[in-house]
Amino acid sequence: MPRFIPLFVLILLVSMVLSSMAGPKEEMVPVQIKRVLLVNDSPAVLLVDQEEKSFLLVFIDFFMANSIRMGMQAPQLERPMTHDLMGIFIRQLGASIQRIEIYELKNNTYYALINLEVNGKVQQIDARPSDALALAVRNQTPIFARKNLLQNFDKRPKEQLENQTPTPEDPIDQVRPKKKKART
Repeated sequence: MPRFIPLFVLILLVSMVLSSMAGPKEEMVPVQIKRVLLVNDSPAVLLVDQEEKSFLLVFIDFFMANSIRMGMQAPQLERPMTHDLMGIFIRQLGASIQRIEIYELKNNTYYALINLEVNGKVQQIDARPSDALALAVRNQTPIFARKNLLQNFDKRPKEQLENQTPTPEDPIDQVRPKKKKART
């Protein structure tokens, strides 16, 4: 019997034990983009679950806020924007975006995965949530968030989040940061 077989069996057993100790994976919940808004002068994406009982607020930069809002509005542009181009590449290469997953919060930074189906196999690609969301709105891709990342609307009144500006219906230029007045 070759020497590597007992080593292989040992590695297999250890990996099975370790995977069983990890516990069940956290449930992923379908969410949708409710709106892009300003919270304390910072742009954010408000994601809500299907029942609109819980939410996830992801802060993004102004460029990404505009990109996501443009994807939500689906304007007819003469030339593709960056996230439009990414979607074109994906489709031209015979792949499809299956789902977006926001799966972790570490050091005040959210982490996301883009699940691509390529040749019948699903490949997961690490991405910033803002890029993944910009792709999702352009490709009608389902978005999921890990259940433990969501907050109940009870912790922050729903009206407070919904009354923030801008909304997707507002002109794009209203998302730009306000210029600070120079001191004299």
